[in-house]
Amino acid sequence: MSLESKSNWNIPEKIKEDNVVQHLLKKRGIEEEEKFLNPSISDIPSHTNLYDSAKAAKKILEYARAGKKIVIHGDYDADGICATSLLWNFLYRDLATHLNMKVYVVPYIPSRVDQGYGLTESSLNDVITLGGDLLISVDCGVRDRELIERYIDEGRLDFVITDHHQPAEGFKVCKKYPLVHQMYPKHEYPQQEICGTTVVFLLIQAIKAEVGMDANINADTSGLDLVALSTITDLMPLVGVNRTFVKYGLKQINEGKRLGLRMLALRAGVEVKDIDTYHLGYVIGPRINAAGRIGSPLEAVKLLVSNDEEQCKTIANDLNNVNFSRQQMTMEILESAKKDVVDTDNMIFIVGQGWHEGIIGLVAGKLEEEYYKPVLVATNNEGIIKGSARSVKGFNITQTLEKFSPYLERFGGHELAAGFTAKTKTIEEFRIEIIKYANESLDQNSLKKEVNIDLNLESGNIDRSLIEKMKILEPFGYGNSKPLVFLGNVIIVKKYPLGKDQSHLKLMVKGNGTELLTLVLFNCFDDIQKLNENDEIDVIGYPNINVWNVNETIQFQVKEWRFSTVN
Repeated sequence: MSLESKSNWNIPEKIKEDNVVQHLLKKRGIEEEEKFLNPSISDIPSHTNLYDSAKAAKKILEYARAGKKIVIHGDYDADGICATSLLWNFLYRDLATHLNMKVYVVPYIPSRVDQGYGLTESSLNDVITLGGDLLISVDCGVRDRELIERYIDEGRLDFVITDHHQPAEGFKVCKKYPLVHQMYPKHEYPQQEICGTTVVFLLIQAIKAEVGMDANINADTSGLDLVALSTITDLMPLVGVNRTFVKYGLKQINEGKRLGLRMLALRAGVEVKDIDTYHLGYVIGPRINAAGRIGSPLEAVKLLVSNDEEQCKTIANDLNNVNFSRQQMTMEILESAKKDVVDTDNMIFIVGQGWHEGIIGLVAGKLEEEYYKPVLVATNNEGIIKGSARSVKGFNITQTLEKFSPYLERFGGHELAAGFTAKTKTIEEFRIEIIKYANESLDQNSLKKEVNIDLNLESGNIDRSLIEKMKILEPFGYGNSKPLVFLGNVIIVKKYPLGKDQSHLKLMVKGNGTELLTLVLFNCFDDIQKLNENDEIDVIGYPNINVWNVNETIQFQVKEWRFSTVN
């Protein structure tokens, strides 16, 4: 792999180092600086702004008080697992204690492989088999109106639907069941891009209000940690309410309040007090997601709700092992998929035989990242074709799939990511037609990745003071990314290949400063021979503090590099 750039770099003018924070806020279009830098939990919009939350709360309480069985129908990704865990814990423990009665509620998550995403006849029949009287969906259901109405009309099941995904075009609210969703009917909730766990968290506050529990949100309100985890793993933009949830959720995580997360972090080799958005996205999140990809998602639910230390240790160890297997499978399928990539097309669409359905979304994401094109990766398992899609900015993949819905059994997702089940008989025609559409809709300019750089600095500016100033903008994540820094015309003085397989690289470089600066490049095996002493290069990346054996050193982690063209 190489970190040599294939992108267009949009390099800003140099600024005075004293103006770093103000420059970054202005560049990100942040007008209310105080609210952004110091988000207050009191700024979270009330559950009363969330459509049907009061109606849903009343229905859930009606079934709970009647002693009827409630089944929480979740989804197998981290957002669905967290939402399921949060709602089950509240109903089974907190609400039951408040009502002084047992609440009959069980969690249910369908099989990714056997049943697929969302509500299906198979999953609804499973809920009925469990003895469910009321199904509460979390992180799914908004596109399943026809199926839901049929089961209601047949008197087989009652429903409360909570979801955050993009509804179908022309969608209309159904009066037969509550739909708790931030986008309907008239976008009453101030922020449209929130995760499924946030929707559930707000519904819980509505239930609390209905029964006289404290529904005011404060720093100790249970569930903020899971909302933070889901917000990061589901790539919700870290602005507005999401930024507030993540800030306060991280505080709960850092305090180690949830035993399961504490044990999972310990098994991953991370101190709970040190967990930040990076760890949620790349250490904790993948282990939770692995359970839904190739393991048992209900085990992850148990981890997040259990108060038994030994049980949590066992599950954390299992999830760690499952995640390792997931990593190996991903690399194997990725290498196989690359053999079928057609460079001349504006879209990559690959259908494999017998690939694990839990892995293809990861493969699609890695292909999109490498080639910067819309990517569809599907697998044919015993005549059933399921796929995952990832897209680039400006090409809404869910809306595109909707244009080709005659070729699909079902589909759903967001602007940049979606899942689908394709009709077997027309899969090749579908592949040809959607690639043709992409070739006509996209030009080469739109497939050239634009990298917007935040700061244009000299090597001598990379110091502890700069890093501390940049930290003021935390938490970082999608929609509020870590500031990207450009360093131009640095000269390689020494290079040191690193790692057992020599796939990483450390460079000592000379710029305008009096001291050498350390650059680190990860997973760059192909660059080791390209980069040599005395080469002059430009780099973009992130300054940070490296801690090793109690010693702290300033370094610069390279995201991309190129040979300098201006001396």
